Amino acid sequence: MNVVPHVALATLLVLAFLLIGGTWYYATPSFWEVGYQPDQPVNYSHQIHASKLGIDCRYCHTYVTESRTANVPSVSTCMNCHTVVDDKNGYLKLAVSSDGTTPSIHWQSPDLQKLREFWAAGEAVPWKRVHKLPDYVNFNHAAHINVGVSCLSCHGRIDEMPKVHQVQSLSMAFCLECHRAPDKNLVDVHGAVAEDGVAAPIWPTDLATVQDTLARPGYAQDVGARLAQRLRDAPPTHCSACHY
Repeated sequence: MNVVPHVALATLLVLAFLLIGGTWYYATPSFWEVGYQPDQPVNYSHQIHASKLGIDCRYCHTYVTESRTANVPSVSTCMNCHTVVDDKNGYLKLAVSSDGTTPSIHWQSPDLQKLREFWAAGEAVPWKRVHKLPDYVNFNHAAHINVGVSCLSCHGRIDEMPKVHQVQSLSMAFCLECHRAPDKNLVDVHGAVAEDGVAAPIWPTDLATVQDTLARPGYAQDVGARLAQRLRDAPPTHCSACHY
């Protein structure tokens, strides 16, 4: 009996299974972690801090305009706001009810108690990283922010998230799509391009304004295209740009 055809068929089936399975895993959100939303050791709401209170991204992620990486805030950064104390209200003395006298329950928040415990122990909060790139990929935050690529393009409306989750795949295809057509993601951070006779800078951390600006009909073809032309260097698409 000739077993070669049977072996060949079995081999082809195994290869087909591996190909389909690999494609299914590596090219879908199951791998790229879209929607990834880990529980954090301290519940922190960007919706409250960034949107309702209007705290700029750079207050916590201080070096995002200067550094290759966006730093995670230290406990001391949190405690800059969460250390007002008195005997009546405890932490956050000013966080009282509208009558200005009733003690607030805000200072009794379990999460703030955890935060104060980390502070007292001199320990960092062990935040779980949400947006993770492979070790062989280098992404320079400062280079992107300073040419007008907003936080919105990669992180979405993070200022509206009570709990942070990943909204983009951050895959190589995602990056290359932007590098090949940056006009769809650029805002005028330097006020260099006049629109309707007015040149007004837009800061990349102003996510609501950025979202409205990029969504305007014809923006990419007009202002976005002109901003792309003004780039000192065209966004690279060769391997060594990110893999080095």
